Amino acid sequence: MASRAPIECPLCREPPQEMRLEDHLVESHTKRKLARFVVSETTARTEGDISE
Repeated sequence: MASRAPIECPLCREPPQEMRLEDHLVESHTKRKLARFVVSETTARTEGDISE
């Protein structure tokens, strides 16, 4: 039986400790850091910058 890897924060690459990922993102990262991540991911997808 295959097992899933633990959920990790896409910003700090660490698993959220004893909280949901959403709560971790809100409590541990600034709005600017979250915005930069969204922009970089969107840019990478639209420019075909990621491997498939």
